Amino acid sequence: MVAENFEHDAESGAHDNGMPGQRHVVLKGYYWYIPPAESKPIAESHIDKIITTLTTPLTTEEINPPQAPKVVFPPVKITAETYAAAVEKFQKLFNDNRWSDGLAIIPPTREAVDLMLTGTNRSPDEVIGTVKAKNGIATVEKIAINAVMAGASPSYLPVIIAAMEGLSDPSFDLLHPQASLGGFELAIWVSGPMAKELNMNYRDRLWTYGNRANSSIGRAIVLCRINLGQMWPAINDMARTRTVPFTNYIFAENNTSPNPWKPYHVIQGFDAEDSCVSVSTVWPRTETTYSGATAKDLLDKVIEDIRSSRSSVFLRYKPLVANPSAHPRKYVLMVSPEAAEELAGLGYTQEDLRNFVYEATRVPYEQLSPDEINGIQSRIDVSLSGKGIFSDRLPPDRIPVWQQGLKPGGKVPVLVTPEDLHFVVVGAQGKSISGWYYIRAPYTWSSHNTKKIKGATLTKAGRI
Repeated sequence: MVAENFEHDAESGAHDNGMPGQRHVVLKGYYWYIPPAESKPIAESHIDKIITTLTTPLTTEEINPPQAPKVVFPPVKITAETYAAAVEKFQKLFNDNRWSDGLAIIPPTREAVDLMLTGTNRSPDEVIGTVKAKNGIATVEKIAINAVMAGASPSYLPVIIAAMEGLSDPSFDLLHPQASLGGFELAIWVSGPMAKELNMNYRDRLWTYGNRANSSIGRAIVLCRINLGQMWPAINDMARTRTVPFTNYIFAENNTSPNPWKPYHVIQGFDAEDSCVSVSTVWPRTETTYSGATAKDLLDKVIEDIRSSRSSVFLRYKPLVANPSAHPRKYVLMVSPEAAEELAGLGYTQEDLRNFVYEATRVPYEQLSPDEINGIQSRIDVSLSGKGIFSDRLPPDRIPVWQQGLKPGGKVPVLVTPEDLHFVVVGAQGKSISGWYYIRAPYTWSSHNTKKIKGATLTKAGRI
């Protein structure tokens, strides 16, 4: 059963799974989140067709569906009477074949790709991983091709490869931002000395024009998602809107004075001299700037915001019913250097800060309503059974924390774990904390990953 306007998505998925003739019934008028009163007449008007489609005997072709043959594409050759006409023909060909993001791209000629590959000592044939939604194989050379198209410098290639390692890691839920109608984006940031070598923007007017490193690295990752993950609007990328479709939210951590904290990647277990890239799915419509005269005011607003999700996480949860508003959240929060310095003066490291916020947002058992207690217990029960989507389930190691909280004298977390809070120092003057939240991840345990940048040949950092 397929919601109206999702026919192409269903056909695409059926083709990927070797069932090109899979039967489906389009539910005219149905859409996510319509009220039950509107859903029932749609079900009633389609029930006969659903029963017929389910019970009609399979055809010979349905029993043995034809399989698509493997296709090997030869190099693309473009000729025209003039160079300008060839460029236009090239742009149209790539866009018509869904090999582009819709903006002008650089031709990925053999010479240009070979030049791009000088940025790394990793083998062009090295497999980095598979990319959702269609599980295309990402190799170093394929990533380099997309980096050329995005206008990246060869020195940027190790960052792009590391980002794709994070996104194609089986532990990372890339399927949701690739295919969901929610229009999720990626926050991508580089921490460590390589960011400075590449002159990445970490200060003013983030996610805007003017910085080649930020723009082309972010765009190369989008092109890899398109070409290796084979996502395309209204085919399998069902997002109604996207806020920053060409570059994601990409920036570098501000490691200059007065940043008093350890680099972000050190908090994630890497060495200080390493350079790393972090990828984290975010919900762009929730980008929030917290206001206040002091860093403590800002922190209080963060705590208040997280606390406000209590009713959603505790009350709106229904066992085995997908409801994004009821999913526990994670947060990516950008802290200005001045605010970080003031928070450090109050005794907070990043670890202290996320532990403090986690504790400050826990709810005493005695303050819970009977309905909240029922919702929390249901989440624990479903988690113990291993059922439901990952966004609703508690990881096995966190279940005891919630069980202990659901007793007299206990406290129940709103956040699943302190590690769902990510504080990154970004920006220039002034005191500010801003950022996004996102559900933890529906299809795997994680929507966050940090990978070490390695194999660089054109920078001092990122070589090992």
